[in-house]
Parts: sequence; structure tokens; C-alpha cells
Amino acid sequence: MFTTEKNNPRSRILEVADQLFYSEGIRATGTEKIMAAADVAKATFYRHFESKDALVLAYLDNRDKAFWEYLGGPDAPSDVHSALSMIDRYVNRTGVIGCPFLRVAAEYPDPDHPLHRRVVAHKDRLLRYLAKLMPTNSPDPEEFARMLVAIIDGALSMRLVFGPAQEVPLLATAERIFQSRRA
Repeated sequence: MFTTEKNNPRSRILEVADQLFYSEGIRATGTEKIMAAADVAKATFYRHFESKDALVLAYLDNRDKAFWEYLGGPDAPSDVHSALSMIDRYVNRTGVIGCPFLRVAAEYPDPDHPLHRRVVAHKDRLLRYLAKLMPTNSPDPEEFARMLVAIIDGALSMRLVFGPAQEVPLLATAERIFQSRRA
């Protein structure tokens, strides 16, 4: 059942939480359900995570790390087009049903909440990353990066609404914006 080391309760808790948070939502997933599915006692759970919010932060950290490891792998993009191509493949992977960060932001809309702030940190990093990959002659790389993040988030939202069976043309949409800015 578990892909992580069976004897590592923290890893089991995180794996189960990842699956449940992503598929059912944060507020809909209670710690008792996570403990039961991970086969850990309450004391074990709280030894590893002082609260459900601490577990959600760890979940977001793992999702963030996986995303950046994907983009920073051996074929790391050197320009914005390559990055968008990789993100397009990521968004359209089997099992992707939306953006875990947007889902958390929707459940925790208070901008001062630590979970919401973690979402903002992820999105800010994506904005900086895309802006840095823009061609040197781009008039406003930050503005263009914001447009691209809107396209990425829109594509992830479409996966959530229409399901993972429908591929979303993220790269094609971004290409149209590139062309309109050149005209």
C-alpha cells in the first residue's frame, strides 16, 4: 500500500495526508482518518506533527519540493518556452486534478494564515522563476510572468473542474500570448 518505508511513521503519515488532502481537501480530511489510513497511533502522529496545520505545511513543502525538483532536473529549462513546455507536461500528467496550492488557498483565504502564506511563497517563487527565464529584451518580465502564472493556474483549475482525462492546452495558450506581444 505504501511506497515509502513501512517502518517510518512520519513518511506514512505524509504519504496518506498527501493522497487525502489532494483528493478530498484539507478541511474534509480529519487527522483521525489520516492516522487510521497510515496505521499510526495518536501519540505517534502528534510526535511527528504538533498539529494538523503542521502536517499541511509539511504537505505543501513536499509538493513544492517535488515541483522544483521536476523543473530543476537534468533537463532543467534554460528559457521560458522550455519551462512552459515542462510545466505543460506536469499539468497534464495522469493523476493531476488541480493545483494543491490553489486548493489550500481556497480553503484558507485569510492572507495572514500560515497556510495561505505558504501558498503565496510558492506562487511568488514561480513568478520570479518565470520572469528570470524571459528573454533579455522583454519589456516587462514580471508582468509577463504574472500572465503565465495565470495561464498555468487556469490550466490546473480546468483539470480540477473537467477532470484529469481532459488535456489542457497550456503551452498552446501561452504561445498565443507570446505571439500577440510580438505583434
